[in-house]
Amino acid sequence: TYLFARGASASAVVKKLTDTFNQKALPIIESTEAPFSKTKTLILASIIERETITGDERPIVAGILIKRLDSGWPLQVDASNQYASGSLRCKRKVDCDWWTTPTSQDLEIDSNYNTYKFSSLPPTPISNPGLSAMNAIVNFVETPYWYYIHDSSGVIHYASSLEEHNSNVQKYLR
Repeated sequence: TYLFARGASASAVVKKLTDTFNQKALPIIESTEAPFSKTKTLILASIIERETITGDERPIVAGILIKRLDSGWPLQVDASNQYASGSLRCKRKVDCDWWTTPTSQDLEIDSNYNTYKFSSLPPTPISNPGLSAMNAIVNFVETPYWYYIHDSSGVIHYASSLEEHNSNVQKYLR
């Protein structure tokens, strides 16, 4: 949270934001424990920020996504597709709701942010990641899980196999 005087200049605001980022975020993303470059760490942290609800699940989801990247899997995260489809809708001046549930059409969007089509990180962050999401990348947890979903109450459910994941989808989302 930032408090600025009513008459604060844009340069003063940008300086405060930049200084705070340099003081708090850079030490995390420049850590020798970070598995990626600063840019990639920020991009993945932005996905973790949008894909998770609690601080407890962030390092586990980070571990799942890092495992997928290391194995050449597509990330298949809804948050990046929401970003891609929201961007397109806003450009077309149709609807600027960025975070709607992706449709089957959204999963076919030809965008570098479509992590269902492309097995790499998006080119830029999709949100402003908090320190908790950045710390989750540096302190990711290795698990047997490859999949996760949140049920309608926001509770996360993990799965080690596609069969188990599909069962979770049927049980918690249908």
